[in-house]
Amino acid sequence: MSGTPSDGTTVDPPEGMTTGRTALKLLRYRPGLFLATVFFRGLDDLQPFAVGLIMQAFFNALSGDAPAGLNAWTLVVLFVLLELGDRVTLFIAAVVGVRWRFHVESLLRKNLLQAVMEVHNPRQVSVSSGEATNRFRDDVEAVVRYLEQYVNLWGNLIFAALAISYMAKIDVAVTAVTVIPSILIVTIVDIARKHIQRYRAAQRAATEAATNFANEMFGSVLAIQVATTESPIVDRFRRLNDARRKSTLVDNLFTQMLFSINFNISHVATGAILIMVAEQMRSGQFTVGDFALFTTYVGEVARSGSLIGSVMAQHRRAEVSLSRMERTAELDRSDSLVEHGPVFLTEPAPSVERHTDGDQGRLDRLSVRGLTHVFDGSSNGVYDIDIDLGPDSFNVVTGRIGAGKTTLLRTLLGVLPMQSGRVDWNGERVEDPKSFFVPPRCAYTPQVPRLFSEKLRDNILMGVPDSDGEVAEAIRLGVMEDDIPTLENGLETLVGPRGVKLSGGQMQRTAAARMFVRRAGLYVFDDLSSALDVETENALWDRVFAARRGASLVVSHRRPALERADQIIVLKEGRIEAVGTLRQLLDGCEEMRHLWRGDHHEPT
Repeated sequence: MSGTPSDGTTVDPPEGMTTGRTALKLLRYRPGLFLATVFFRGLDDLQPFAVGLIMQAFFNALSGDAPAGLNAWTLVVLFVLLELGDRVTLFIAAVVGVRWRFHVESLLRKNLLQAVMEVHNPRQVSVSSGEATNRFRDDVEAVVRYLEQYVNLWGNLIFAALAISYMAKIDVAVTAVTVIPSILIVTIVDIARKHIQRYRAAQRAATEAATNFANEMFGSVLAIQVATTESPIVDRFRRLNDARRKSTLVDNLFTQMLFSINFNISHVATGAILIMVAEQMRSGQFTVGDFALFTTYVGEVARSGSLIGSVMAQHRRAEVSLSRMERTAELDRSDSLVEHGPVFLTEPAPSVERHTDGDQGRLDRLSVRGLTHVFDGSSNGVYDIDIDLGPDSFNVVTGRIGAGKTTLLRTLLGVLPMQSGRVDWNGERVEDPKSFFVPPRCAYTPQVPRLFSEKLRDNILMGVPDSDGEVAEAIRLGVMEDDIPTLENGLETLVGPRGVKLSGGQMQRTAAARMFVRRAGLYVFDDLSSALDVETENALWDRVFAARRGASLVVSHRRPALERADQIIVLKEGRIEAVGTLRQLLDGCEEMRHLWRGDHHEPT
């Protein structure tokens, strides 16, 4: 298959499963639901064949051409019963079809999310949040729409075969005219498929650009207001939306044009049939019932041909979507996107393991040697970092802006790949930091906490089984106890997207409580107290220091943290400048003295 990057150009995807094989594996995911959907949809697709036979018999009965047997009223009753049965069939098909669709969509999204989560280097996830949202939503739906064409295809093909064979027994020439539209439709779609792929890729790229810009805009509201750049930002967003509108218009217009051609070809064929059978009906070679049968079948046979063309068109769109999904997580093959597994729509969800502070997460010694990560195309990063952390110790990493503090934490935890060096936990080498540094060993709060538009309690627990005692202790350690009564519904308050209903300090302390509720051997704070006032920050570090629930590794330049540190690690230009206590560093490290003066603008 082929794929299309965000600029709309077509590229060859990585070697892997073809789109057809990918579709086959997805169709086999829930075979019972799929076959049931095909069966009941197929019954609905075969219904016009029976309708044509009834219409033929009915009009022949009215015109006196029918053989002895069923009368007109009996045929009317049969027609009504057939229509009622078809409605029941459609209802059952809708019930099983929706369940099948949700299972397949959920499988694709779960596998894509899992692939993104397993990327060793997050920078390889080559799309931002807005683009990823479109791939999880629109591209998954495009693949499933392609699969749905196969659901409709089988019944239509069986109908077309039955209808053509029956019409051929009546008149071969007229039947040939009936089949010609299907051939034309398939030919037209085959010629247009390159345009289908190009227009769809351009529409997806424009949608991603607009969505991504909207996400960035809402995530930077304060920066936009401070810079007073509202007008240029809105103008830029308007231009992106205009490009999206035009690309969507072109894509939809081209699709509707193909549909219109398909639709009108069948009507032209019907007109040609009317001309051909007029003389035959006058001479008695073609009955009124035969004519009714042909007019019933011609549109449906053309629709079957249109469906083949639709499968071809959707195949191209699915190629684009699958390729984009592969690139979202830099997959070499598409196999993992369609790997079968539970999606927990009907099955009970797995229970969340409750981690405790037992021996599994106990930290006796953390040793880091030669840790290095340098960003591509830059000299920025961290070099040859050597640090040692003891049990229940309070360690602070400090340095100027750009010294590499956050990079150090992320590389240690495996968020960024370690290009050289090693990490030992209690004397044993950590082979995969990304999967190792999780509760109960480690809990981490990034520089910008991520909250969800859920209740405050759920943002703290994040799937951990609820326990009022644990939540209350985590809130106390996070210095949130005075904030809870001020919120609309206390712990049940919906915090809004990204926690917009909370202040910056409340967001940071909520993230801290989320860490504390997990009881880890190592707590990693990335500049947690940057939005806190001095009194709250002092209370937070006092409680963390007094609790001694595990070792702490804290990025901070502020005095309340530095004054409590058992060990301070001073970074300068990505390298360790000095390590020691505050008094030792103030006596012997010029960089530390500069940082100490820079905080409160006063001499030591």
